[in-house]
Amino acid sequence: MKGWFSIISCFVILIPNILFCQQTDNALLKKYNYRVGNLGFASDSIELIIFDVPQGAITKFPLEVYNFGNTPISLSDGKSSKFVTSIPNPAVLMPHTSGMVNVEINIVKELPLGPFRAEVSLDTDDKLAKYKFLYLLTHIVPNTEKSGETVNLDTIPRLFFDKYNYDFGHMYRGVNFYHSFKYTNFGGLPVVISHIEVSPDCKLMIGPNQVIQPGESGIIRLKVRMRGRVGVQHRSVVLSTNDPVTPEITLGIHGSVRKDAPQQKNPNFCNESPGHF
Repeated sequence: MKGWFSIISCFVILIPNILFCQQTDNALLKKYNYRVGNLGFASDSIELIIFDVPQGAITKFPLEVYNFGNTPISLSDGKSSKFVTSIPNPAVLMPHTSGMVNVEINIVKELPLGPFRAEVSLDTDDKLAKYKFLYLLTHIVPNTEKSGETVNLDTIPRLFFDKYNYDFGHMYRGVNFYHSFKYTNFGGLPVVISHIEVSPDCKLMIGPNQVIQPGESGIIRLKVRMRGRVGVQHRSVVLSTNDPVTPEITLGIHGSVRKDAPQQKNPNFCNESPGHF
């Protein structure tokens, strides 16, 4: 009996530890969602979306990484783009520990305004995948400050969204739908939301926290009503924040609404007119 009691006692002790380890692993996999070899990045995909970088300035932002392997990984800048520098800290990431890659984007004044795409790369000694690549997607805007300045995201509140506009395409009159915009505070200080203005026919189902801590993510979920509307439609959400670069952020929802669904006897149903019906 003593032997069985010892075995049962061991299982009672081990099971909570196993469950705790599984929960910890799941949390790490969720946080470091994009993985290349043994290195995980705190990113939802291979694309890093960083919006509104000023022309003629250097913008900095941190990117967390995690070593899922059982051996140390040496990290260094892959130097795949002359506009992007990746500075790992630490340079050697121990097994099952996290680190930071400080990414610097040098948007020289010769670069044109508008969309900008570049690679963020790391050179490593990871046996599973030596080179790590992510694609940086950003938008160059006019520099309202002194040319040559450095915008350090570690020292300011900085709110980014995964998308700033959503095109719902075409739908029929009377249909309601939902859409979510994901946000992240990439800055080093809390983002404070002072006011939110939502277009008519939109309902804010899930709103952002009034104070968004550094590194915190969340969603803004909207219910959009199309009852009594036809033609081209535009809806917007405007957020007033303490973000010094873009204190007012506008999210747009666009598309068109048709009249009733077509009947087989009348294929020429595309008789649309804007406004109320």
